[in-house]
Amino acid sequence: MRKFLIFFIFVSTLFLLSPVSAHGYLAQLTINDKSYPGNVPAAQPTSSVIRQVSDISPVKGASNPDLNCGLSAQFAADVADANPGDELAFDWRGGDDQNWPHNTGPMLTYMTSCGSSSCTTYNSSSSKWFKIQQVARISPGGPWAQEAVMEGFPANVTLPSTLAPGNYLIRHEILGLQGAVSVGGAEFYPACSQIKVGGSQTGGPSDDELVLLPGAYSDTDPGIYDPNVYDPSASYTFPGPPVAAFAGGDASGTSVSGDASASASAAGSSSTGMSGSGYFPSSSPSSNSPRSSGSSSSSSSSSNTQGVCKLQRRTTSSLASDVNSDLSYLVKVSKPHTHKRKRSILTGLFRDLALVYRGS
Repeated sequence: MRKFLIFFIFVSTLFLLSPVSAHGYLAQLTINDKSYPGNVPAAQPTSSVIRQVSDISPVKGASNPDLNCGLSAQFAADVADANPGDELAFDWRGGDDQNWPHNTGPMLTYMTSCGSSSCTTYNSSSSKWFKIQQVARISPGGPWAQEAVMEGFPANVTLPSTLAPGNYLIRHEILGLQGAVSVGGAEFYPACSQIKVGGSQTGGPSDDELVLLPGAYSDTDPGIYDPNVYDPSASYTFPGPPVAAFAGGDASGTSVSGDASASASAAGSSSTGMSGSGYFPSSSPSSNSPRSSGSSSSSSSSSNTQGVCKLQRRTTSSLASDVNSDLSYLVKVSKPHTHKRKRSILTGLFRDLALVYRGS
């Protein structure tokens, strides 16, 4: 009876904590070591460059208008200065300032021009976006780059070195695929930040690299509906357009599986699981194939898949060793942020209940 009671308390606590832990938001943008904090969803807003969303929950459905910049995203009051080639770090957090809770799915970065006016009042609902970066797994059959974010690291992106000056929204998106084995199960976490790019460069996307958001994705796209998401040997297809050519384009035109030797053979000397400028090297090539989406042009690229939600995170010593060794390739910081806690509330709960159980 005592063991049953312990189990009941444990399951009940998991149920109560999971809604808080399972979702999140963009808490901070850093540009060349200058940080711009965001606002907690639904809190009283303060001046920020990050457009505040109404809730930590994901956007559901590829045609949802909130796919643009997040749930009921509001204009931000400030604009961050940036230059071509600057390094950006996107600091994602879970509910209650916890670490980001997911590790399954790609991360993608888009930009759109706000025109001649400041982005503080720019309505991006009908804007056309171009992709500057995308990343999936960090190695063939290995963890997703998103897992580093779950461990407390920021997601790093570099602005294209030839980006023309102007007012831009930069949209960083985490795509949660832990439920992607079913159509409509994918979770979209987009976040938009307002920047003004200086310099005198002239680079920009071509018309066929521009897409609408929503409009670039479908719920049945291979990279959004993925029955093989938990198969490490399966290939992965990025949703949306290819990375714009001026931003580095895509690394390969070949789709391969998680086998390292096959990847090397298919891609020749080029072998990556990311496209565009960022800090997520991999040895898995990606590819793009054209796809029509109304008036928008879009296509897809390929790399590999796998992972689990944080509440189901793997804890074997061999996995921890693999992830820690991979993290050195993911980021430029020496250690991750912990966001007020180094371990989940659940970690202590597991330990304490185990002790009680053994003693019962």
